[in-house]
Amino acid sequence: MSARVLILDIETQRAIVETFGLFKQFIGIDQVQVPTRVLCWAAKWRGEDRVMFKAAWDDNDEAAYRTMMQVMWDALDSADIVVTWNGDRFDLQWLEAEFLRLGMGRPLPYKSVDLIKTVRRWFKGGLMSMKLDWSSRMILKDRKVHHGGSDLWWDIRHGTRAEKRAAQKIMREYNEHDVELTARLFETHLPYRTDLNLALYEDTVDDGIERCVKCNSENLKKDGVKAYVTSAGIYQMYRCKDCGATSRGKRIRGTTELRPV
Repeated sequence: MSARVLILDIETQRAIVETFGLFKQFIGIDQVQVPTRVLCWAAKWRGEDRVMFKAAWDDNDEAAYRTMMQVMWDALDSADIVVTWNGDRFDLQWLEAEFLRLGMGRPLPYKSVDLIKTVRRWFKGGLMSMKLDWSSRMILKDRKVHHGGSDLWWDIRHGTRAEKRAAQKIMREYNEHDVELTARLFETHLPYRTDLNLALYEDTVDDGIERCVKCNSENLKKDGVKAYVTSAGIYQMYRCKDCGATSRGKRIRGTTELRPV
């Protein structure tokens, strides 16, 4: 058994509203003719190559929309960890709101890993942008799918049959590649995520052997110079020779009779 890690990304369709002008307009809720909604999503399980994709291209196809959301609900319900880029403020809030609106209830609890928070915590001063595209270019030497400046959202809703098909194809590639980029960045960010212990989900968790908390490798090296120090004591530090992640032992090497207050 390993942790079920789901990497996901959603795309939303624009709302249609009535307005008297183009600039600095206040749009009330009664002016909304068609609300913003989830247009499509892509997701993959860590360790698997296949990227799942579901879409509801037509605003009026309620059956397709519910099916799309149900498949995502099922995936989240079986996930231990969900990885996103800015998902805590966008993707997951959208999904949870739609589950509520559709009467699906809440999936079983999962741990959210929002990679933009890792970037803000560790790399913000050294990166010019917090965008997924920038981290992908700088770290992965890859980039988001470029859609050539065409308005995919307009073409999906209002285009000719050929324009709709072309826009849907690009949107799918755009969505799926975002998931692949997020999945690759998750692996590079793992050593910086002190809130994750993936070894807890493995069948070997209780066998008494020291393993890396990120990749479950036994190929660990003791750091004899630097120790992990808390207000209660000093712990042995370890570095994984396979993935580079650091961890500490559970036994205190040294402590004091008193504690700071």
